Amino acid sequence: MVIGNERTNWYAAHPPACTCADCTARAAARRRFDEATGGRKVGRNERCPCGSGKKYKKCHGA
Repeated sequence: MVIGNERTNWYAAHPPACTCADCTARAAARRRFDEATGGRKVGRNERCPCGSGKKYKKCHGA
């Protein structure tokens, strides 16, 4: 058993310009979220801009 190699870093396997399906979906979701917020900081007790109806602290702020 090699100590220290039990956990893998997800980012280590994916370069910043990765175009796999997971990375593409994650980037698209992040762009939609950024467009909904308009670049401003979202308060903890505001409704989440993703449209879930939950407060930000219980949705994307967790």
